Amino acid sequence: MRLANLCLFCQLGLRYLQIGPVGPQNAANSFCQCLLLPRHNQDAIISADMTQPDFSTVLVLDERSLRQLAQVWPTWRRFKPEIWRRPLLMVCDAQAGDVPWWERQLRRFSHPDRMLRYWDWPNLDDTQHAGMTQRERMLTAWVRVPPRVVETEYWLKIDTDVVATSPKRWIRPEWFRQKPALIASSWGYSKPANIPGDLDAWGNQVEPVKRYPPLDLPAPRPDQGTIKHPRIASWVAWIHTGFSQWADNLAGSGRLPVPSQDSYHWYLAHRCEKGVEKVRMKEHGWATRNSNRGRMKLIDEVMGGCCG
Repeated sequence: MRLANLCLFCQLGLRYLQIGPVGPQNAANSFCQCLLLPRHNQDAIISADMTQPDFSTVLVLDERSLRQLAQVWPTWRRFKPEIWRRPLLMVCDAQAGDVPWWERQLRRFSHPDRMLRYWDWPNLDDTQHAGMTQRERMLTAWVRVPPRVVETEYWLKIDTDVVATSPKRWIRPEWFRQKPALIASSWGYSKPANIPGDLDAWGNQVEPVKRYPPLDLPAPRPDQGTIKHPRIASWVAWIHTGFSQWADNLAGSGRLPVPSQDSYHWYLAHRCEKGVEKVRMKEHGWATRNSNRGRMKLIDEVMGGCCG
């Protein structure tokens, strides 16, 4: 994988590289570790289709999503071979296991151009972030790690509960012509309902976000679980690397303004007019299933019963 701004230690071939999540001012903070895995069968890499955008695929993994990946991986391999023609970054929860544990777990997921990076933030003894949920930790990794590793123009985010359902054409050059910040499925609400208001409150204090009009959605009722408004869902999403670097820096050195990667990315792209291309990923051979039973049922259907 092509990497941006490698440190001297990494260039000299040391096994680990530690970085901070935001800018040079926080370079001393140890938030994640990088393990460069051996590349498998380099000669087998298929030449990239130059009519497609230059992209890397990114996955964020903990123990739960690792189990999901084992379920959906065969569908991706069968129907979306383009993933194996481009670099793959796996961001792994360092608090789930050490390096040998992750190496054992990932043996089944072969890829010709794979890199593994460990996410260990916040540290277990970091009282500043006491009470942070595992979900928030891993959603934060989507914002912090890919901008610092990926050097392709776009990176493809895929959630591990996503099933590839058919070999339909799913990468369309016209989506990328205007260089949008995000390409993702449209969505109709935010949950919890306070997310848009919290983002406006944050954005109204931050340059250059405050130069653009806020969302100004009606304040939700105390018992309101969701708030309706047009936005995106990023279960499969293309994210412009330059935009994600900008978003990473704007978030500062701590927690995100809201514990949601796609809410944060969508808000910045929408409010700051960076470009959001809405497409129906379902129409391009993808489907998401939150429940294990529903996911396995769909996998069995699309794989012709071989998983039953």
